[in-house]
Amino acid sequence: MASYPNTMKRIIPFLIILGLTVSTTQAQRLAETDDELDKKVLAISLSGPQMAILEMKRDLNLSEEQLKQVELLHQERYQLMTEAELRQEDPIELQRTYREIQIQLDKVMAGILNDKQLKQFLELEGRQHVNMLTGKEEE
Repeated sequence: MASYPNTMKRIIPFLIILGLTVSTTQAQRLAETDDELDKKVLAISLSGPQMAILEMKRDLNLSEEQLKQVELLHQERYQLMTEAELRQEDPIELQRTYREIQIQLDKVMAGILNDKQLKQFLELEGRQHVNMLTGKEEE
């Protein structure tokens, strides 16, 4: 029985070294994968409106005509939001202005998209419960 503690003293450091080696190897593999992804993401230079348009085109299956209209609408939206940020100092008023811009966008989008696309658009925006006719959210 006296050899049991001595054996454990030898095995524990070996297990610790083995564990560190395995975790280090895994971390190095992840870094390589992340580096490749980072390179791809950094290679794409898109603005906020462009990224939103790409996502909408893919997820909503927009026609070419719809895509043109949505692109113009989103450019206008981001311009209005930028102007509002410059004019509004009060955060509450800025949020109200953002909300008004969003309501206007929703009403125009309702005229561009079909019902299925509109529903998907609102889900993408995280606003599934918006009533397009009144501009008020359903309770």
